[in-house]
Amino acid sequence: MIEKDYEIILRIFEEYGSLYKVLLNKVEDIGNETVLWSNSYLELYPYQYELDQLPKPKIYKKEPKSKEGIIVNRLKNNELYFSYHAENKGWGSSFIINEVEKKICLRFLNNDDDEMVISQVYCIIYEGSVIEKILFYTRDDDMDEETFMVDRYSYNDNSTVHTIIRDGFFEEKIKILPTRTFRFEYVNGDVLIYSKQLKKNLKVVEDLLYTSRKAKKINSGIRDR
Repeated sequence: MIEKDYEIILRIFEEYGSLYKVLLNKVEDIGNETVLWSNSYLELYPYQYELDQLPKPKIYKKEPKSKEGIIVNRLKNNELYFSYHAENKGWGSSFIINEVEKKICLRFLNNDDDEMVISQVYCIIYEGSVIEKILFYTRDDDMDEETFMVDRYSYNDNSTVHTIIRDGFFEEKIKILPTRTFRFEYVNGDVLIYSKQLKKNLKVVEDLLYTSRKAKKINSGIRDR
């Protein structure tokens, strides 16, 4: 299963790898857009930053005076389609492509030869209105390294996320990552996410990874269609 998912995202990576200028020309022609500024890339799917234990992006109401550390996000009809570093597109430019039952995010960077090359791909695969799985792939040809992960979702009867199971490898195929399970609980409107993984001492430990503080119903796998 994981090998098939790896082949899917590798094909995407190679298909778009040399198309930076083509993609850039396409987004330059889009008008009537909304622009948001943030201190990191916007979330591609619910709980992206919480699952990776990273701070959520801060969104600014107006353009900051300083461009340092700022990401420019361009949206059409509330759909993100292009993000880039305000100081230099070569430090990171992302194109988001919405297809039937699939969302793809392609991130490009300058390489050592000052060429814009693809560095990361996210592929979010939907089954109906919910996320079925998320594929992630990054490759650094200068360092001869690649990393791949797949998150597989399962749901409760009311379409809230029950578990996410993550598998993959880090930097090279022989460095297999221990399977990690994210378990969701919903208590009095609060969302709790637990993480379970085999530790270095060969013990499986489950830790509380995240808890929300707002009492509201969250269907974390659902998207608007």
